[in-house]
Amino acid sequence: KRYQWQDGALREDADSPSRSEKKRRSSALQELGEKLAALPPAAQDDMPISPDMREALALLARITDREGRRRQMQFIGRLMREEDADAIREALAARSAGHQADTARFHRAEQWRDRLLREPDATLPGLLSALREALPAADETLRERLPDLVARARAEQGAPHARRELFRQLMQAMSAPSEAGAEKNKKV
Repeated sequence: KRYQWQDGALREDADSPSRSEKKRRSSALQELGEKLAALPPAAQDDMPISPDMREALALLARITDREGRRRQMQFIGRLMREEDADAIREALAARSAGHQADTARFHRAEQWRDRLLREPDATLPGLLSALREALPAADETLRERLPDLVARARAEQGAPHARRELFRQLMQAMSAPSEAGAEKNKKV
């Protein structure tokens, strides 16, 4: 008779992951597969996944039956064992970071627009110079048009066409530095 504490059998078992650890790993891969499945098809094309995984995700999108979707998700979870999970996590994190940066830029543009429209006329030159300093990559034509855009937005009574134009111009000016930085990072 051999017991687990004899002949080093306990040390062999200690090297392999426990059943609970295997389950945690499997559940983590299943959740990663669910995050992949939640992405739109265009975003799935940018992910570092195998053709089999792409096919399984495309099939999941076509399945409408609840039980069928559950089983397909289980299959995707099994396929995830063969994928490079770290690369997928990095790609999802980069996508999320890009989305957060876009949201932050959107909020900054909203805040500047609201501030330009809310402040009294006496403080407008100071605000415009502060905005010009905050947007060094903005082209000169925008810098010259800003006072006119602000005046039109303040004066309009009906539909907010000038306010929207001001917002669009601010968004364009704020996205210019990040796009230049992104192109510089691609070259490096």
